[in-house]
Amino acid sequence: MTTPASWHPLHKGLHWLTLALIITAWAAVELHEEFAKGDPWREWWELLHFTVGFTLLLTLVLRLYGRARYARPALIASPWQALASKAVHGLLYLVILAMPLTGMGMRQLAGKDTELFWLFKLPQITAINTDLAKQAAWIHKDFLWTALLTLVVIHVAGALWHHFIDKDDTLRRML
Repeated sequence: MTTPASWHPLHKGLHWLTLALIITAWAAVELHEEFAKGDPWREWWELLHFTVGFTLLLTLVLRLYGRARYARPALIASPWQALASKAVHGLLYLVILAMPLTGMGMRQLAGKDTELFWLFKLPQITAINTDLAKQAAWIHKDFLWTALLTLVVIHVAGALWHHFIDKDDTLRRML
């Protein structure tokens, strides 16, 4: 398999879709807080958050398929940059996988329904355990969210470093 000069369109599309979905999930959870409990709008934004989170999970599966199926361009990086890039990307994948799983787990453990796509509810597959639900909520809302924001900042900073300091094609290859 030859090394391409740029990312495959599937990689590019899923990269930017992932960003759009993360922003949408964040906006939905923030907007749902603007409405009182019981308000239909609060429930609508909450449902959007769940649906987008689940879509992120599906998008991650497609991204992993794309990584296995299509060659990636060679890294334009020093050895330490290559190591940092691989670590940040690996951690981003892990956090993006863990966010929807802990979100669904938190709701399952709390015995709450999780409706997706305005079409169906996830079946209850775990025993209710509110103590464990609180721990999953902390992991989802505090730990993983903070980790995601930190990794995104590092990722963007790396892309901007390559573009403005190293003046290479790293950023252009993903646009």
